[in-house]
Parts: sequence; structure tokens; C-alpha cells
Amino acid sequence: MSKAPILALSALGILIIGGGAYVANHQSKPATAATAKNQVLTVYAAGPKPLSDKIVKGFEKQSGIKVKTFDGTTGKILSKLKAEDRNPQADVLILASMAAGVDLQNQGKLVTYDAKRVTKLNPKFQDTKHQLFNYSASAVGITYHKTSGQTAPTDWTDLTKSTYKNAVTIPDPKTSGSSLDFINVYQQKHGDSLFKALNQNGADIGGANKEVLDAVVTGQKKAVLGGVDYMSISAIKKGEKIGFAYPKSGTLVNPRPAMILKSSQHQAAAKKFVDYLLSDKVQKQVKAKYLIPGTATELVNPLNGETIKSYDVNWKAANDSLQKNIRTFNRVLKND
Repeated sequence: MSKAPILALSALGILIIGGGAYVANHQSKPATAATAKNQVLTVYAAGPKPLSDKIVKGFEKQSGIKVKTFDGTTGKILSKLKAEDRNPQADVLILASMAAGVDLQNQGKLVTYDAKRVTKLNPKFQDTKHQLFNYSASAVGITYHKTSGQTAPTDWTDLTKSTYKNAVTIPDPKTSGSSLDFINVYQQKHGDSLFKALNQNGADIGGANKEVLDAVVTGQKKAVLGGVDYMSISAIKKGEKIGFAYPKSGTLVNPRPAMILKSSQHQAAAKKFVDYLLSDKVQKQVKAKYLIPGTATELVNPLNGETIKSYDVNWKAANDSLQKNIRTFNRVLKND
């Protein structure tokens, strides 16, 4: 499959690890509630776009505040932030990579806010600093093409067997925030032996999540390792000939953080938007799109309600190990 290199690895490292500034260093005064409705709130969101569009329309109707959006992968959003370094445009970010959010937090770029219903978030998703608002999460797993006579995979190592020789693809961490975090956290817990075995079995690196999913849907590949659940489950619901499994040994349930940038000129409006994300209305919309609501009391499979065995993650430690682990992954999989 052809790659879609939106960012060079070195650029991604700069953006996520902290070698460059995402936003201007000055802190602007927040807009007052009286003026917020006369201003435009700018939100950069890493999808899924149908959900983002519904949230924005609902917020505009409820608040009377106009919202301008930019939709793209986490990689595209980070690249855009870098390009706007001297003239910040975004007020709110919604990313698919918790590590990227933690890095912005470590740089002191985020606003602290005691959002409404923040205490309702699942304990795994709560940020004690009240800067990263994990309104949803996605659990990565294995998406596979249903082939007659082929045993369905149940764990990561199944994809290293001869059945999947030259038939596995992995979302590119340069473009996929969820893949970036999974690759990092998996190596932090288990080392690089899985990725070495996958390389020996002919696995390759695809593009973003949609591209690798399309490769399995069309039968070009037999399986995606580290695919995003909501996209795969949506495809199953549409009747595509694919299956999806959360590995029995455990997987990453990756929070999707929203955050307010200190450089925002519209902080009052931004806070209203964060409150809206945590509202019961939006949390129900999140669940309907096969993501895990931030306020979920249990982390369960949207297909059958079974509990997902999820990794416990120290995101500060994960952020510290990110650059090393992504370098290792790219070296092993020859992802130059």
C-alpha cells in the first residue's frame, strides 16, 4: 500500500516531544461571557468528522457562539499548529493522541479549568490538573478480513503466524495519533519483540487509520494491527466482510483529549465548549459513534458489551519514552 507521509518523523518528534513551540508563549486575557457570543471559536479536531460536525452544530445552537473548525489527523493538526507558531489561530484542540496532549501540558501551553461534570469522567480519563478533558476514548485492536476457513485472531501474536504472512498492515504513527500512542505504550510494557516478529512476517506500514482499514475491507490485506475500534465497528455495522477483536492479553484504551490553549483570545467561549463536550447529550453521541464516552463507568466492547482488558498507563512516563520507542519502531519496520 502507498504511504501518505504527512509529516516527516523528525518533524513529528519536534512537535510531540517538545523541541518546537506549538503556540505563542504569551498568555492573552480570556474573553468575557458578554463578548464571547460575538466572536468565533476556532476548534481543531481529530475526528471522527461526523461526530465533530454534530457536536459543533449542537454547541452553536445551544450557545449562539459561532465555531470555525479544522478537521484532520493528529499529525495534520500538530503540523498546522507549528505553521501558525507566530500567529496562533486555534482556541480548542481535540486530539487522538494523549501523549501529544501531555506534551502540550508539560510545556505549560494549556488553560486550567474546573469544567462542569469533570468529576464524572472515568478515573482512567481524569487529569488532576484539569487541563486535558478526555471526553471520549478509543480502544485499539485487530481488524481482520473474514476469509473462509481462516481462524479469527484473538491476540497480537496471532498476526506473526504464517497465516498472515505479508498480509498485515499497521497505521503509520506519523499520521495516526492512536497508532502513535499504541506503538509507544506497547513497547513501554512489552519491548519490541512483537514488532520484530511482525517485520519478519512481512508486515508493512500503511497510511492513516482509514487507509489501512480500506485495505482490509477490500481484501488487499488480511489484518490491521492497532486499528481504531470506532472505524472498524462502523464498517462491521455497514455489513462489510470484516471482524474486529480486542486482544485477550490486553490493549490500549486511548483517551481523546480536548484542551484550551493559553494563546486563545476566546477562553470564555472555549470553556463553554469544553462543558458541552462533557454534557450528557454529547456523551450519548460519542457512544452512538462506537467510541467510549469519557463518563463511561465501564470500558466495554460496543459490539457485545464485554469488558475490554485495558492497559494501565502512566502518561507522563509514556510521554518521556515516546521518542525512543517510535525511533525503535521505525527502525524495526524500516519506516523511513
